[in-house]
Amino acid sequence: MRCKSAPMGRSRWRWSIRRESTTSLTCGTGALAIFLRKAFEVNITTSDYDDGEIEKNISYNCRANALDVLPHIRHTWGDPFPVCTPNWDIVIASDILLYVKQYDNLVKTVSFLLNEYKQKDHKSGCITITDKSGTQISAKPPVFLMSWRRRIGKGHQSLFFDGCEKTGLQVQHLGDLVYLISNKQEADFVETKSDGGSSEGMIF
Repeated sequence: MRCKSAPMGRSRWRWSIRRESTTSLTCGTGALAIFLRKAFEVNITTSDYDDGEIEKNISYNCRANALDVLPHIRHTWGDPFPVCTPNWDIVIASDILLYVKQYDNLVKTVSFLLNEYKQKDHKSGCITITDKSGTQISAKPPVFLMSWRRRIGKGHQSLFFDGCEKTGLQVQHLGDLVYLISNKQEADFVETKSDGGSSEGMIF
């Protein structure tokens, strides 16, 4: 598998994460993580179901794209996370809401990653997400940024978002099937209009 373009395809959202520490949750083949690393040199860790074959496949795909093998964490949603103190500023995921029966476990994992986050290297600043019209959303890390292209019932997707809110997380719909989820105590969303200047980022 060779990554030549953004795996998420047509999303109109851009976000500046080059200097952020990122993990890709349920990364599958690793396509998104490989693209981000190769195109933008993002410091990214892959994670998926506790299965050695998945990890081997991601390693193979990294080498096929002339990359060093990315760090990988085996984790099954709902199980204790192997890293006791997560320090990823951004958790990203694509098309993970297909597994309706696992929503409770997914919420447990997302809640842990956001609530137990400890900032690395005492960094400061916000994550900026910009759409093509120039509207920007700034958010304090950590955040869970997710998108999906596969259709599921609105009733099903609301189960996941309701579950997030019941555990104290805040859900913000950014449009075009993109959602930003954060800890309510840390949430600090600011919407502004870009002046048209250039910025680091990527389009998905």
